[in-house]
Amino acid sequence: MEHYAEAVRGEPGQCFRMVSQPPGYQAGSPTDCLEPVVWIGRRMVGKKRMRLWSCEGHVDGLEDLRPVGKRNAA
Repeated sequence: MEHYAEAVRGEPGQCFRMVSQPPGYQAGSPTDCLEPVVWIGRRMVGKKRMRLWSCEGHVDGLEDLRPVGKRNAA
């Protein structure tokens, strides 16, 4: 799945990749990936190893993958 440059976001529960805005928005504007998060993994970002959340389409480049748990499901 396409992503916007190498922008990385480490917010829990949010896919770490930024994607380009849909057609009709300013060209080149990044936005959050809105796909559901299904994986948690680790990746080097600069000199720091970060824990990151990912949708199915952006999992490339993550290590130590594990599926997102359903602890809060009813």
